[in-house]
Amino acid sequence: MVFSYSCNDHAPEIVFFDLETTVPKRVGDRFWVLEFGAIVVTPHKLNEVESYTTLIKPKDLSVVALKSTRTDGITRKAVENAPSFEDVADRIFGILNGRVWAGHNIQRFDCLRIKEAFEYINRPPPLPVGIIDSLRLLTQKFGRRAGNMKV
Repeated sequence: MVFSYSCNDHAPEIVFFDLETTVPKRVGDRFWVLEFGAIVVTPHKLNEVESYTTLIKPKDLSVVALKSTRTDGITRKAVENAPSFEDVADRIFGILNGRVWAGHNIQRFDCLRIKEAFEYINRPPPLPVGIIDSLRLLTQKFGRRAGNMKV
C-alpha cells in the first residue's frame, strides 16, 4: 500500500519509525524486537508532534548476544532491565495506529515485525492508513545503479 492524499487540513499524521531486532539463527526461530524508535510529525509542515524510543527485553534473553557485533550495539546487558514488549505495546500501538507509517525498508521488514510482536502477545496490531517506504521509492527512482540501499 502506498499512500497519497490531497492537501487538506485532515491529512493523517506521519510516524517515522525504526526497529532493531534479533536475527534468527535457525529457520523457524522468531525475530524479537529489541528497540523501537519513532517520531510523529504533521503531514504538511513536518512539525514534531511526539517522539518515543525504548529498548525492549525479549522473553528469552539468550537470543541477545553478550557482546554486540552489529552496528546497533545492543547487548544482553543493555536490554536486561528494559521493559518487555507487552509493557510498551499500548504506547507503540498509540503511536502507530491510524497514522501514515514511514521509514526505510519498512514494508518488507518493520511492518511484519510489528505485526508478529503484537500477535505474539495476542493483541491486534496497529494499522497504518498508508505507508511510505524510502527503500521502495529509491529503488523505483534509481534502480540497480544506486547499489545496496538496504542500509
